[in-house]
Amino acid sequence: MPAPLRAQVAAPAPLKLPTPTAAPSEIAPVGVEGRRLFDVGPSGNSSALQRATRINRRLQNLIEGEVDLPRFSPDAVKAVGGEQVITLGNVSVITITQSDAEDAGQTSRDLALVQGTVMSRAVRDARASRQNPLRGAGILISNSLRGLISSFLGWLPRVFAAALLILIFYFLARLARAIARASTARLGFDPNLRALLLALSFYGVWLVGTLAILSALGLDSSSLAAAVGVSGFVLGFAFKDILSHFLAGILLLISGKFRIGDQIVVREFEGTVERIELRALELRTYDNRLVIIPNGDVFSAAVTSNTASPHRRRSFVVPIPHQYDIEGALRLMEEAVKNTPGVLETPAPDVIIEDITQDSVILRARFSTNSMRTDYVRVGSECMKNVKLAFTRALASLQEDAQEPEIQAERL
Repeated sequence: MPAPLRAQVAAPAPLKLPTPTAAPSEIAPVGVEGRRLFDVGPSGNSSALQRATRINRRLQNLIEGEVDLPRFSPDAVKAVGGEQVITLGNVSVITITQSDAEDAGQTSRDLALVQGTVMSRAVRDARASRQNPLRGAGILISNSLRGLISSFLGWLPRVFAAALLILIFYFLARLARAIARASTARLGFDPNLRALLLALSFYGVWLVGTLAILSALGLDSSSLAAAVGVSGFVLGFAFKDILSHFLAGILLLISGKFRIGDQIVVREFEGTVERIELRALELRTYDNRLVIIPNGDVFSAAVTSNTASPHRRRSFVVPIPHQYDIEGALRLMEEAVKNTPGVLETPAPDVIIEDITQDSVILRARFSTNSMRTDYVRVGSECMKNVKLAFTRALASLQEDAQEPEIQAERL
């Protein structure tokens, strides 16, 4: 039995034909002067290409011939042995079989009437275009507009569905992130792990939403995945920096070497970690500037964490002239440092002799503060002030020409 004829609407044909169901290798196009009308399958001993070639040749002969070609009417379709023969200008152009009709979901006569109307209009328009170029241009414009309108109306439901899905998945992604934020906060998750889970929940929902939106637009997700796979190698080179930052961000969040609120030093930048995103790290400097550092740079650089320990050690030196009582100076400095608010008792502060020069004995005061920079700077300043005041009061009872020690603070 002859294989089914596949018919579909040609953009710009105003009549919509059934969508073919045969595999692309089993069909061939029927058209007029580059304008596709519908597809046909094989018939008998003829392949689809041979069958389409014969039909196209007959249509071309009708366009170039002098035979009168009236408007298509139902009388141009004749039933012959259970099949429908479409005749244009006394030329039998195509035979519609019962299998064609069953495959198209129509009766053979209904399918023949639709295809006959499409071919008749295409042939007459082609003739008019050759005889009168202006009229032909008008016909082409009219057909193009009809095709655009038909395509737009065909795509409109898909576009509305895609827009609705975008709106739905937008709220679903926000909801997923809100649920993840509340759950991780209630369970006391690490801030870095929280940030990773929030990002994965948000973008994971959008990944599913993207597939649903593409499906609503009529795109084959499997074909898209195959295309992405083929182009992945090229895209990997094109976006290798972005991908490296993305992977570095995941590793930074998982490793937990530092977290939001920690104070770190990355290359020439020092400040407080405000956010750790999948692409970059946001660092707020001590003078309130925001520095955005790509995660790849953070991952490959040496990072100093000032707040990895709850306390931070600090020191400063005071040169004491040789004529001074060194034992008294040691006790004086140690007492002044211990009595400074913010100096931690453990580890205990102390004062040591660091060096002896030709002109003085170098005393170093060592103490610990909270590791946050505000405490580190403030307490250090208070310690140096108290030591200075202690020496000033101690020297008040000495002769006026006594030299007061010079405090030398370490570089912050």
